[in-house]
Amino acid sequence: MSDSQAGDRGAGDRQAGGEGAGRAGPGESGEAAAGPVPVRPVSLVKRGPAVTGTVPRRDVAPALADGGEAPFEGCLARVIRVPVRIVTLLLVVPVRIVWDALAVCGRALRRTLWVPLARGAEWVWRKVLAPVLFALFAWPWLALWRYVLAPAGSGLVRLARATGAGIAWAARGVWAGLAWLGRTLVAAPLVLLYRYVLTPVGRGAAALARAVGAGLAWLGRTLVAAPLVLLYRYVLTPVGHGVAAVVLGLGLGLAWLWRYLVVAPLVLLYRYVLTPVGRGVAAVVLGFGAGLAWLWRYLVVAPCRFVHRWVLRPTGRGLAVVARETADAIGHAWRVAGYVSRAVFRFFGRVLRFLFADPAVWVWRHVVRPVGRGLRDGVWRPAAAAAREAGRTVRSAVASARASVRQARAEVRRALFGGPPASGPLPERRTLPGSGRVPWSAGSPHNSATAPGPSGTKRDDADFRTL
Repeated sequence: MSDSQAGDRGAGDRQAGGEGAGRAGPGESGEAAAGPVPVRPVSLVKRGPAVTGTVPRRDVAPALADGGEAPFEGCLARVIRVPVRIVTLLLVVPVRIVWDALAVCGRALRRTLWVPLARGAEWVWRKVLAPVLFALFAWPWLALWRYVLAPAGSGLVRLARATGAGIAWAARGVWAGLAWLGRTLVAAPLVLLYRYVLTPVGRGAAALARAVGAGLAWLGRTLVAAPLVLLYRYVLTPVGHGVAAVVLGLGLGLAWLWRYLVVAPLVLLYRYVLTPVGRGVAAVVLGFGAGLAWLWRYLVVAPCRFVHRWVLRPTGRGLAVVARETADAIGHAWRVAGYVSRAVFRFFGRVLRFLFADPAVWVWRHVVRPVGRGLRDGVWRPAAAAAREAGRTVRSAVASARASVRQARAEVRRALFGGPPASGPLPERRTLPGSGRVPWSAGSPHNSATAPGPSGTKRDDADFRTL
């Protein structure tokens, strides 16, 4: 069947389907009865070939995930992709191998050198340097503060408080005496002076001032205010009215002269001279500006637009394609180089394991470990058991000697200074459990649950073998 016949048959099927949908009865679905079946639009963009077993590109994956169309790739991208990937693969593989080798060496150095060195430095600092530095620098200052400065400061504070209390008591007594003297020698005479001298004199002066003020007010109204009122009413007011009439007439004349001698000529000059000249100048400027705009548009803008559209834009698109393909090629080559580097290092690792690790493991498992276990079971443990037994014997002998010495010392003390007779032999000192360690209470600086001191260490429990 040809393509034209298939297209005609498809069109006939769609037409028949549309007519059947239009004639759908009430028993059919609501969607079929509502109208014709929507026809899917036909795309004129060619779809790329189906690629299986490859990772979709970053710019193609979203479109394919949304059910859209894959963007069309030009021939430039397809021509550039394979050579660029080959070249980048040849350049990136050595770099990736060197990078992986450096990473392996770094991890080995970290595991074999840096971590043990750091742990050793931490142990040296915690066990040696921190206690020494604390004893040399921190402990003298703490002892100086605790046993010298703090007691001296407490004594000075108590002395200062006692001295301040004595001074305050003396000051309160002096202030009470001064207050009594002030009330008796100063305040009482001043109150009497104010009550029996100043108050009557002040009241007499106030009455005299009111009388003098009333006389002066009558004189002012009679001798000053009445003449001034007559002068204002019968002299100044007529003169002022006449001066105002003269000034008003002069102002009206000057306004008429300004209107017809200055304003009217200026209005005529603006209307019949300046306005036509300004319009002509504006027309000339607009014409000149239009000419410059036409020249700018066709001599500058049009060539720039042509260069941007037909030169810069295609060049930029080509450079963008080259850069994108180069970046994709570098990423692809880096991943492939990772697989190659992993295979190479796995091969060398297996060779080294076959040559060195497996023989060393066999020697350790079948030679060193049996010999070590034999030495441990046959030599070290019997020697340690004999040493512990000898230690127990020595400790029991020393304990017996100590008990004898204590008993003899008690007998000598009783013989010299007297005392109650001994009812029996002295009780023996019992040995503490737990290797002779005295348990300390919670909060003690020797307790294992107590936080370490400023130097990061804490003293161990006291080691007393006997009580």
